This record gives sequence, structure tokens and C-alpha cells, in this order.
Amino acid sequence: MRGQLSIEFLAVMAGFLIMVATVTLPTYLQANFDAEKLSKISEAKVAANELAAGLNHLYAVGPGSRLTVEYSLPAGILTIYLGGYDNLDVDGRLTADETVPINGRADIQILMDFNGDGLWDNMRDSIITVDTVLPSRWNEDGTDRGEDWVKENCLHVEENGLKVGPEYGTLSNRTFHRTTLIYCYDPSSRYPRRIVVLDEIR
Repeated sequence: MRGQLSIEFLAVMAGFLIMVATVTLPTYLQANFDAEKLSKISEAKVAANELAAGLNHLYAVGPGSRLTVEYSLPAGILTIYLGGYDNLDVDGRLTADETVPINGRADIQILMDFNGDGLWDNMRDSIITVDTVLPSRWNEDGTDRGEDWVKENCLHVEENGLKVGPEYGTLSNRTFHRTTLIYCYDPSSRYPRRIVVLDEIR
């Protein structure tokens, strides 16, 4: 009789523990994913602030200046926009759940991939946005300032010098970057004022 009660008790306890694990394991895994995501967002925000501070400094000092910034990027970085030649309109962004408004200043934008599919998640929490003091091609009301104004006033950043994306392992690995920003002026160029970006991964 005693042995039978012990076996029944163990069977009931095992069933109870299985039920508890079924309920708590998904909650634990989700909490772990959320904590890791917040950590990555925080680290990417620090990197964006470093890059923005560097661009702001060069913009204030003027042509001929150069500055090196160091920062780390978490795994999951798809691309970084600095208002470069291909993205003269990096000011605000429309996402699936929220709009980052245009405000007349160029943004540092870091697009992240949290779900691991190799694509930007297109949600507000998967884009890090930090304003710079550099003017964008847009007025605060969203109207285009025009090509002549852009040529005369905008500082164009050659962001293709940044080593980010799948080919540099920034989707799967944490990387440490040493990025040199050089302010150049060439009046014969389509966009005379530009920042050359030289990036090293260490």
C-alpha cells in the first residue's frame, strides 16, 4: 500500500512539474530574448551617439579636420545610414508601427535584425535613430529644400566606408570598430562638402 502511494505521488508530482515547465519555459525564453534585445539596442544607441558626436564635431571645425571614433556593435546590425550619397534624405523613417518624424536634421540610423532572417524588422524598436546638427535635404514640414540648397549646405557622408552587414559578420557577431571621419572640400564635385569614412574592424 505504501509503495503504491509513493508511485502515485511521484506520478502526480511529475505531471505537475511538466505542467509548470510548459507554462514557465516559454515565459522564460521570451524574457531572455527581450533582455538580450534591450542590451543590443542600448549598445547600438551608444555607437550611434559616438558617430553623431564625431560628425557634429567635424561639421563645427570645418574642412580639413579628421576624427577617429571607437565603438562596438552588437550582433544583428544590418546597415548604418549616415546621410551619405545614396541616402541624402536620411531624416525620419516610416516603420510598420510608428513614424520617426522629419525634423530638418540628418540622422544616424542603425537598422537591426532581431529575428535572424537577414532583413530589417521594419519596427520602431529595430531602428536606432540619433539626430546630428547636419542639415538634411528636408525642411521640418517635409518639403524638399532643392538640389541647389543641398549642394551648398549639406555635408555628405560616404557611409559605404562602414564595414557593416552580412559580408562583415555584423549580423551574427559583436564587432569593435575604429572609424576615421575626414572632412573634405572639393568645389568641382557634385556635392563639394563630404565626409570620407575609413572603418576598421578589430
